[in-house]
Parts: sequence; structure tokens; C-alpha cells
Amino acid sequence: MEPPLKQNLLRSFLLSLAISLAAYALTWGLYATHGELGLSSHAALSVGIWTFPIVFVCSLLFYGVKSAAARRQ
Repeated sequence: MEPPLKQNLLRSFLLSLAISLAAYALTWGLYATHGELGLSSHAALSVGIWTFPIVFVCSLLFYGVKSAAARRQ
């Protein structure tokens, strides 16, 4: 049984949120502890913000292809 579009959207949203928060935390930690990189820890916010739509679109495509493949069989 294939998951409906709402479930795919919810999965993609939650996955994107989790990965964005992890990317923010990891980037902030890296920039905060390694001053030799020459980047401010405030730049981590833009990494977290840009991670969300990229992961959301990619995971939505993945779940869509997965659902379409399940329907074909």
C-alpha cells in the first residue's frame, strides 16, 4: 500500500527539519571552535536555512519515485 501525498510531505518536512538543525549545530560548532577558518559562527544560520529546501525537494522526489515504483509492481 502506497503512502499518500500528505505522508510524503510530512516525512520530507520532518527529515528536512532534522537535517537542517543538525547541519546548523555542526556548522556552528565547527566555526566556533576553529577560528582559523576565518568564518563567523553566525554563518551557520545560513547553512541551516539553505539546507532545509534542498533536503526537502530531494527527499520529496525520492519518496515520489519510491511510491511510483511501488505502484508499478
